[in-house]
Amino acid sequence: MKRLIILDSLLSFLFISIAQAEILIEPVLGYNFATKAEIKGPNGDKSKGSGSGVGYGGRIGFQAVGFQIGADYLHSSLSLDKDIDETVDTNELAAFVGYEFPVFLRVYAGYIFSATGEYKDGNSQKVKLSDGSGTKFGIGFTGLPIIDINLEYRSGEFDQYEVNGAKTDNKTSYNSLFLGLSAPFTF
Repeated sequence: MKRLIILDSLLSFLFISIAQAEILIEPVLGYNFATKAEIKGPNGDKSKGSGSGVGYGGRIGFQAVGFQIGADYLHSSLSLDKDIDETVDTNELAAFVGYEFPVFLRVYAGYIFSATGEYKDGNSQKVKLSDGSGTKFGIGFTGLPIIDINLEYRSGEFDQYEVNGAKTDNKTSYNSLFLGLSAPFTF
């Protein structure tokens, strides 16, 4: 009987929370830094790069009793140096969950389920990166009136590497820090 009461209480809390959920729309603008990328060729050769660049996107989802869930998009333009001396444009789609504490702090995590990238190599050939996936973890300061300040760590890998329509077995992995400003609107 005690378990039934606890289950009933949890379900009631869940349904009340869903009924009181707000829609979350949150544009994001920021800067990628400490970015590291590595291309692994089929023969075991590696090309490495590091760099930084701007990023923008947003989140859309639901928020109830501090909990957040939804979808996340981020477009980045990264200038890489060392072996990979190129500007790489990437697009990431992710599902995220988060929690906004009442004390000016938010934490969130996401799974990047779709990522693509594009750049021109040293021979001016267009290189397309696709079938990307990865994870992201973030923490945000929510104490300002409209703006949140977020620090996010992203890590992932592109499984497809295509040059002039020919796919190769190269794998591209990356990780990056992203410092962003966002404006979460709920209604």
